[in-house]
Amino acid sequence: MLLKLILFSVLPFVLAEKVRYDNYALYKLYPSTEAHVDFLRDLYQKSDGLDFWVPPVRKDEYVSVVASAEKRMEFEHSLKKRSVNYEVMLQDIQQALDDQMTWRKKRDVRSEMYWTNYQTLEDIYNWFYYLAEIHSNIVSIIHAGTSYEGRNITGVKISRRSGRKIFMIEGGQIGADWLSPTVATYLVDQLVKGEDPEALAASQDFEWHIFPMVNPDGHEYTNDAVRLWAKNRRPTGSAVGVDLTKNWNSQWGVSGGSFRPGDQTYVGLGPFSEPETRAMSRYIEGISQNLIALLSFRGYGQRFVIPAYPVSHHEIMIKIGRRAMGALAVRYNTQYRVGTSRDVFDGATGVIGDWVKFRFNPPIVATYALRDTGAWGYLLPVGQVQPTCEETFDSVMSVIREAKLANVL
Repeated sequence: MLLKLILFSVLPFVLAEKVRYDNYALYKLYPSTEAHVDFLRDLYQKSDGLDFWVPPVRKDEYVSVVASAEKRMEFEHSLKKRSVNYEVMLQDIQQALDDQMTWRKKRDVRSEMYWTNYQTLEDIYNWFYYLAEIHSNIVSIIHAGTSYEGRNITGVKISRRSGRKIFMIEGGQIGADWLSPTVATYLVDQLVKGEDPEALAASQDFEWHIFPMVNPDGHEYTNDAVRLWAKNRRPTGSAVGVDLTKNWNSQWGVSGGSFRPGDQTYVGLGPFSEPETRAMSRYIEGISQNLIALLSFRGYGQRFVIPAYPVSHHEIMIKIGRRAMGALAVRYNTQYRVGTSRDVFDGATGVIGDWVKFRFNPPIVATYALRDTGAWGYLLPVGQVQPTCEETFDSVMSVIREAKLANVL
């Protein structure tokens, strides 16, 4: 894979310089036959110099691939030879990274957060402690545990009334995903301010537990060394990291992941092999008797993914999801698809939503794959951050509204 090429699966030391992606390109492929899918799966399994952000699942579903500068000509030739249609979405990934970092200036966010740009781990945690100090009647700090490198997995609890059922939100399982933690903090801001009537009602009706950064080590590594790093930072032999999104104890390792430690989709030695997923699972178990909803945020794909059926509330969740995604589209006409991962996303198992649904069966469980659909991927321009926050907030309020109408909340 691409990161194996540039880092030899990176040994667990801090690099002297950040990895650069000069003339690396982002491709969006359109496999239209089973032969196309088989060819891309073969590349996904074997090829160096390529990094699949969205792997091949089925025909007529797009595939996102990053190709190194040295690999581009050979890769494009192989696609043309097999009549696989493609677009080059970004000609130079480093330029897109530079544009992101230019806007990501260090700011004093102790008293005010911003959503016109991506936020750092330090930004988020400092702001959480500030909120807990000035809104101590409704905001408190919560900890799920610590990461492999010893960083706290910190969140906030928001509640205006005692004895309420718990609505949980988590994000940031993928290091390269800077968007979902920022969206999660926007929801925190809306719930705490209570200026929107629906947000105020939501903070009165439920006790909110929000963890924006489940993978703090991976996130910090994307700041310090390898911007496109996805996994956590625990070594396995000479390789480093596990894909936390696929390390949960629900059909772990059945599909969508790799058993090779050097791959970006490596599922780990077993379910909950990682300190981050173990910590979060224990935290969820501790609140499970009162847990009524879990929403997981991640990049990217514009999908609202519900647990694999047969499960309770399946048809209701399809209806809730479609109406909520209709509400999401009102502001900016951003279109999401709704369904199970096998039907509309990457088909991966071992994910948090499936585990929570099968283990505890709260009525509302879903995963948001946020903007976009492959034009930028994890390199989404900062100009799209706040619109994503706003439309996602609209949809979460709609999820609550529709669930109440369906008598499941």
